[in-house]
Amino acid sequence: MLSRRQFLLGAGAGMATAVYSPRLAHSRGAGATQTIVLTATAMHLGQYLYLPFEVPGEVNRIDISVTKQGDAITGVGLFDQRGAGYQSAGFRGIYGEERSQLFVAADSASQAFIPGVIQPGTWTVIIPVFRATVPTVVTVTVVLTFGAQPAAFEYGAPPDVVLDEPGWYRGDLHCHTPESSDAWSSDSALTPTAWADTARRLGLDFLAMTDHNVISQNFDLGRAAGSDVLLMAGEEMTNWFHGHATVTGIDVGDWLDWRQTPIGLPLPSGEPGARIQRFLAEAREMGAFVAAAHPLGLHLSWQFLADGDLDPLARPDSFEVWTGPFQPDDEAALLMWDERLRRGWRVWANGGTDLHGVENTNGFAAGTPTTVVYADQLSKTAIVRALKAGRCFVTRLPDGVELYLRAEGPGGQRQIVGGTIFGAPTDTVDVEVLVRRASGMRVLLLVDGVPISVTVIDAEEQRITVTLPIGVGGYVRVEARGVPEVDPTNPIAGRTDMEAFTNPIFFAVGPIPDDAAPVDGPPASGGPRRPAGAPSPGPGAAAGPGAGSGSGGRLPATGGAPTLAPAAALAALAAATAAVARTGRCVHHVGSDHGPHDHDHHDGAGHHGP
Repeated sequence: MLSRRQFLLGAGAGMATAVYSPRLAHSRGAGATQTIVLTATAMHLGQYLYLPFEVPGEVNRIDISVTKQGDAITGVGLFDQRGAGYQSAGFRGIYGEERSQLFVAADSASQAFIPGVIQPGTWTVIIPVFRATVPTVVTVTVVLTFGAQPAAFEYGAPPDVVLDEPGWYRGDLHCHTPESSDAWSSDSALTPTAWADTARRLGLDFLAMTDHNVISQNFDLGRAAGSDVLLMAGEEMTNWFHGHATVTGIDVGDWLDWRQTPIGLPLPSGEPGARIQRFLAEAREMGAFVAAAHPLGLHLSWQFLADGDLDPLARPDSFEVWTGPFQPDDEAALLMWDERLRRGWRVWANGGTDLHGVENTNGFAAGTPTTVVYADQLSKTAIVRALKAGRCFVTRLPDGVELYLRAEGPGGQRQIVGGTIFGAPTDTVDVEVLVRRASGMRVLLLVDGVPISVTVIDAEEQRITVTLPIGVGGYVRVEARGVPEVDPTNPIAGRTDMEAFTNPIFFAVGPIPDDAAPVDGPPASGGPRRPAGAPSPGPGAAAGPGAGSGSGGRLPATGGAPTLAPAAALAALAAATAAVARTGRCVHHVGSDHGPHDHDHHDGAGHHGP
């Protein structure tokens, strides 16, 4: 079975030729049905098949099932009478390869699909083709049921302000629920309610629900979250052939299309498609934060880097540099991010667990990693605003290493991560990082991606200071490194030595802007906001050496004074990192090869039931 980490790069997409064969089973009284059979041929990887069908009046339910004659691997989705064009309001939902049956009605729908009134007109089934080594006939059976429509489904209220005070808030920007068909196939995916419970246990404050191309996970987040956790509506834009992006902070009901083509490849002929700029513009219009997910993760890599090199509007807000356990593709993503920053990109970095199921053997766990954000309050608006400003660091565990980076420059300027210090080339900047929970680890200060000092930490709380010239401009950021963790019986569950890293503070040559204001982010009093004494982490929670204490990966303490890294050491570090980056990343998650499942339906309140 092809997992989400194993899709190959696709060729162009193409239109299908559908055979339309309606069969009227009964007269159109209440409960009568009409069956429509649609067929098309899957020819190649990367193809989208579009199969339109007519829905007459008085239909109150549509059931769809897909069968194949051949070895093709496909998904299935649905657009209503509003059309199948790019970013169409008629999108009703989509599955990957793991599921092949669905239904929609006014008050309910299969998991991942949007309930809503069944309007007459031309509806369209979409079939993404993930593999087709030989031409494969795909048969789509549509059953229309007639009758009066029940009251339409209504969304629940989203979470409001959870805590109205500034602080460093911990969270996860890449969370899957059973609404993602590959997470559903794991049989251990967390629902939004279970995610909120997990957040309480681990000390997390916020979570973004980012399922693959669907938005049904966002329908009732206020109820699922309770009063003390912020669940934010989101989506993982999953362009199966060119890369993924997590979208955090959309409104309930908002949806973003996945059908983009990188520059250098033609737009699909005769079917919907766009460049990445349109996707990013739509997301920004919705007020969302967009991060390129696992940007160098083998066949899931972000293939729009060249677009961003040519057009700043093609750049995401951030790169998800840390996905699940920090592994070689994350090291490579870190180098790529530094390289883009040196070119002048203002793109931030964040982390995300990408957890599809708590029962996995690949080292994926809730809270690993944790993105720590300085925001004015614990609310969707404030968290998204802070993320867009780069005011965050990433740490391996919810109570892991803390890195509070700040800088003071000429004219009384004060900034934290994400900020910029202005001045003349000869002006200097005092940089300080407060380090917590890193005893025995190495803390590196990097200028333009190159380490300028390495300090072995010998206390639970320690400050490192350095004075740097503004020079021609650039940036400073910080990393904490421990020791790698390798499981010889399961290499793909291992991790490198990364424990935490910060976003940069930039230096810029020029006058201080008139609207510049000092920015202070007072360090948290210590550890997660929630009281200590939560239950021990269970399946899917942060686990392994150091879990719950941040002690994993520590080195023997050998002193605390900063030492300038000699050229030989820097060269060795760069060579080792480059070698790790070239090795590629192991597969993270392989969905189970399930047989037929009964439908999971939304009831009128957006819950799931038998």
